[in-house]
Amino acid sequence: MNGAHARRGFSSVLTSVIMVAVVITIGISVWGVAHSAATVMRNDYYDEVIESVYKIKERFRIENIAVNMTAAPSIQVWVLNYGETEVNITRIKISGGGNVSYYYPPDNNQNLAPNGEIIAPGEFWRFDIAEDTIEEDAVEFRKGITISVRVESERENKAYETTKLP
Repeated sequence: MNGAHARRGFSSVLTSVIMVAVVITIGISVWGVAHSAATVMRNDYYDEVIESVYKIKERFRIENIAVNMTAAPSIQVWVLNYGETEVNITRIKISGGGNVSYYYPPDNNQNLAPNGEIIAPGEFWRFDIAEDTIEEDAVEFRKGITISVRVESERENKAYETTKLP
């Protein structure tokens, strides 16, 4: 009788040990999943904050607009990056005479944007845009009209400038 009673005691101890092991395993698994999810969310948040900081540090302006009114009309737009980070210019919008045109540097293909042109901090970049390379309702460069230019970056910052053609 002593042996049967001893086995029953051993069985309850073994059951308790197995239950504790299962609970610890489940607890570690839940902690691992929660830690992994928290790490992913932390990294996503960090990436968003860094991108916002770069967007804030991105500064550029249109320094000059010149229009060439020869047989092959074109417009030159000088852009200065005066910020602390590189600027990737992805689109230039030109409006005038009731028409709006878009230019996608470097090769006018909007499917390739946001390839664009990268301007280093403190640098100028000149965009030479021939009248026949701009898309949609082409703006005609003719005397007396006002041309508005909007330069857009990959981070969706914009610079505006207007000039009247002599």
